[in-house]
Amino acid sequence: MFALLLRDGSRTEIEAPDLWEAMRVALRLDAAQLEVPGTPPRSMTADQVRQELALDRPGLFDAYNPGWQPPSVSEFRELLRVADLSASQAGQLVGVDGRKIRKWAGGEGEVPYAVWRLLSIYVGLAAAPSLAGNEITN
Repeated sequence: MFALLLRDGSRTEIEAPDLWEAMRVALRLDAAQLEVPGTPPRSMTADQVRQELALDRPGLFDAYNPGWQPPSVSEFRELLRVADLSASQAGQLVGVDGRKIRKWAGGEGEVPYAVWRLLSIYVGLAAAPSLAGNEITN
């Protein structure tokens, strides 16, 4: 049984078939820490979880800039797993055909920034842009 320490200070136990899925749930729920059973038990911070899932590349979830690098196939696939979305569901969410999502997940072409950003916001790994913060107009 895995447990999550949430950012509000509460603790909740989760059912997950393995550590990988427990880490994905931790990201979905924006947990501050994941407690992993074992001898001895261990804790993983949110940063360690992102690192283990290979979603920790600098700039990956940042606002667009001219030097933005599209996600790798493995980063895109992992984001879909964290989001717990099928290709069809992801396509509906971002306004593209599910077949296109499957092609990107299969390595055919690069994922456009807008698709990546929308999915990242949906999962909670990127913040929605704020006009008050001038992220868009700067």
